[in-house]
Amino acid sequence: MVEIPWAQQAVNRFFEGRKYPTRFQCDRIAQSISGASDARNVDTPGSMSYTVICTGRHAGKQDLVVSFREPEAHLDQGMSELAQAVHGHLVPETSHYGMVDGADPPLTLYTMPYLPGISCLDALTCQVAMDGLAEVRHVCFVQHLARYFARCWSKPQHTTIEARAETLDRIQRRLDLLSLSSSSGLGTSAVLELKRSLPAFFAQEYPQVLTHGDLSRTNILVDEDTYEITGIVDWSLAAILPFGMDLDCLFLTTGYMDRDGWHDYACRSRLHEAFWAEFWSASGVRDNARRDQVRDMAERAARIGAILRYAFQRNADGSPSEALVSDGASTWRYMQAWLAA
Repeated sequence: MVEIPWAQQAVNRFFEGRKYPTRFQCDRIAQSISGASDARNVDTPGSMSYTVICTGRHAGKQDLVVSFREPEAHLDQGMSELAQAVHGHLVPETSHYGMVDGADPPLTLYTMPYLPGISCLDALTCQVAMDGLAEVRHVCFVQHLARYFARCWSKPQHTTIEARAETLDRIQRRLDLLSLSSSSGLGTSAVLELKRSLPAFFAQEYPQVLTHGDLSRTNILVDEDTYEITGIVDWSLAAILPFGMDLDCLFLTTGYMDRDGWHDYACRSRLHEAFWAEFWSASGVRDNARRDQVRDMAERAARIGAILRYAFQRNADGSPSEALVSDGASTWRYMQAWLAA
């Protein structure tokens, strides 16, 4: 029996139980909107959307991406504009095309210019050891990732005292649930340490920054030859949060998971040091004591971010709920590896 590729499985799940439009009808709608001769689904589909690349448009126009999304996974225009202001050309300009007429269940439609590159999922290696060229490419990637975080750091966002208190309370409740659970295997002391750190992230002096919310291998595009980041997509979970809450991405992209568990790259230490060296350069943080403080806080925030993303079941919009994932979920292995790092 031939195994169905995971990307095809994701597309099949999206259309499972859907009466209208079908996948074929979505492709035709996308072609009609874009004036394209061809529409093909992206290589790394999301769980709450069906996204196609429209090529062969009239008058040689640029390829267009058309995304059919469940209403809960809408792309907030304000957040999209903020992401563009912070990260420039790496974030596609998103246009809301409205609801799909007659869609059952409902679908909302977005268009955006096509960004070149392949996803990190397809680019980054799944081997512990890598040759010299592969290591150079991975160093290039983490350096560009560092610049992404440096831009966030350098452009803190204003938040009200009330908003900070609300976010603090929301995260506190989830850490409380986790600390009371006997099945996570994370260790009560590690969770309690993070709980003690939590208020410091919402102090007036700690930067609140644009946070992607799902900075995973599927949402980062890179040049196929150099691994330079060419795009950051799918900002549906974007929010203003303490700096570092997305930094678990650094752990996620300096190793890999297979059926035997989590594996760090052999050059992981070099990649982390390359990341921080580039971050200090791009952010302008010069003082060594300040660097130690920033890195310590950011890595603590990264652990909290990982817990929120992987320890809890998802709400309809993809955000973490207040229900822990099942005991046997593979995501516990991610967190056990990262919290011990």
